[in-house]
Amino acid sequence: MERRPGIAYRRPAGDPARFVIEASGESRIEVPERAEGGWLDCVVDEDRERLREALDAAPVDVVYRVVSGGEPQWVHERGRATEGGDVVGYLFPADERVERRKRLERQRERLDEFASVVSHDLRNPLSVAFGNVELAAELDGDASNERLDRALDALDRMDDLISDLLTLAKEGKTVRTAEPTDLRSVVDRAWRTVGEPADAALVVDGPLPTVTGDSERLRQCLENLFRNAIEHGAPDRAGASAPAHGNDGAGSAGGVTPDTFATGSGSADADPSDPDAAAVRVRVGRTDGGFYVADDGPGIDPDQRDAVFEPGHTTAPDGTGFGLAIVERIAAAHDWTVSVTESREGGARFEFRCADAVDPPTPSGSDADPNSPRLGGGGSR
Repeated sequence: MERRPGIAYRRPAGDPARFVIEASGESRIEVPERAEGGWLDCVVDEDRERLREALDAAPVDVVYRVVSGGEPQWVHERGRATEGGDVVGYLFPADERVERRKRLERQRERLDEFASVVSHDLRNPLSVAFGNVELAAELDGDASNERLDRALDALDRMDDLISDLLTLAKEGKTVRTAEPTDLRSVVDRAWRTVGEPADAALVVDGPLPTVTGDSERLRQCLENLFRNAIEHGAPDRAGASAPAHGNDGAGSAGGVTPDTFATGSGSADADPSDPDAAAVRVRVGRTDGGFYVADDGPGIDPDQRDAVFEPGHTTAPDGTGFGLAIVERIAAAHDWTVSVTESREGGARFEFRCADAVDPPTPSGSDADPNSPRLGGGGSR
């Protein structure tokens, strides 16, 4: 039998309730014939009006759901009216059309976010910059320079907002080049980028899993989390006793035996060999279903945890509010989920569930050595 792309059909008098199958070949969809009426009973309730409206238009081009002996299936109907008043055309599987529609909806959401930032978040620093430049033109000496400095600060904030917004739009795209990735190597690279100048320490709790993903986008995700921890970390731990080391995940039991720790150079008094001397500590470890990133900072209030991934949400006076939104977008692009809870030390803990995470083998040799190579010590909540 000839294989056809879909089902050739006819609707007598253009009636939405009647559906006559002219030829089906080996179509991938199975729908009932309703020559005398009853087709609308097979259409999902909320899609019926859309079908009626499409049949009144010319040409017919509509996507809707049909139930036939099981779960609803998406179909794409394309047709035209004949001189005799019938509608003839093809009914196709709508998988690609539905996916394209979802992509367009995601793009529209990102455009809405862009419009919100342009109309509100960017307008404020732009007004500040204009106002201070105008005042600087009327002043002399240090007073004029001070106004120009304020204008430059406002322009720097605009630059940060634009950069984060562009990143947010890019990270909403689905990952297309996923491959097995050694999480530990990505953690190391992200920390070297972010942690170098900061008074912060990284503690890796045991061997990390291998995940399937895009290593560069995963690195961006970790860099944002590291910045977030450092920027919101305890500002002054001098003289304070460090919280007890408890395993924040499924690493070692009975206290933390760090696989690697790294202290930045941000504090002149920091001991480069002791993570307790750092102003903030960041932990990365594996879980049963993926991995986590935790810190010992002030944490996130329970009533704010659902909102932290929303674009523009921030508690920092100079934050853009896009850092964690980017993290959530990258996770979603990998078909992962990310949630936030409280760490053992009272800070924030971000947990990633990755269906394809593979636990590494039991560490041996240098992998289990707490004196393994150091990293440089350096993230928006």
